[in-house]
Amino acid sequence: MPYRHTLLFLLAALTSINASAWSRIADALIHSVNGMPCFSITKKEEARNGLPFLGALMVSDMSGQPVKEVWGFSLPPEMALPIRASTCIRYGNLPTGATGIRAEKLIPGHFYSVFLNGSPKDPSDPTYGYQGKFCVRTTAAGGQQVTPINSDMQAWIDEVCPSPP
Repeated sequence: MPYRHTLLFLLAALTSINASAWSRIADALIHSVNGMPCFSITKKEEARNGLPFLGALMVSDMSGQPVKEVWGFSLPPEMALPIRASTCIRYGNLPTGATGIRAEKLIPGHFYSVFLNGSPKDPSDPTYGYQGKFCVRTTAAGGQQVTPINSDMQAWIDEVCPSPP
């Protein structure tokens, strides 16, 4: 009988463990500079984790099937890029030492996702990357506007650009 209780206790303990504590994807920061997206981490993540090091970045067009990679790069491990909230990794610009694919033109009305593959120096921190989503639309003046999609927005789940205000 004690064996049975021990087994039940272990099963209950294992099923109550939160799997998300073993790995974590944090929010990326997306903002616009002259109509082009810039990618970084949030101030909250910088305060939480310190300075993470970026090894790769990938931007995907989520508007069609199959999902299409429209820009990305990777860095050799010895050249990982330290990234702060104030950093701007501008769409299409490869960091020194990076290898990547040429950036495609961003299409107004399309829904994009970015993944920054990087983690803090602290090996006990479960963060292994930063994800963000955004849309691009044409402005009245004919320029381009980047609209970040926050993880608390319905558009994040639907993966569809919200209607302009």
